[in-house]
Amino acid sequence: MSILGGMSEPAHDLPADDPTAPLAGAVDGARHGVITHLTVDGVRVAAIVPESVLDALRAAEDADDARAADEAFAEGGEPVSLEEVAAEFGL
Repeated sequence: MSILGGMSEPAHDLPADDPTAPLAGAVDGARHGVITHLTVDGVRVAAIVPESVLDALRAAEDADDARAADEAFAEGGEPVSLEEVAAEFGL
């Protein structure tokens, strides 16, 4: 399972170079390594983070995926054809 919820999920860009925008301060903070949590009714629901944090999470996820693949290959077993997998899952 992805620790990021899948990097293929949609993302939205928000122009942050307007100094009058409410989030401009949080974006500037992220540029300087500060994480800003966004809350709704006092509950953290999202965060504005430095890109380096996402890079580290992606690297950790890649390492975890590689480790899982290595473990699966180490288990051995008989090869399974694509046709067998497709038939088993009704594809």
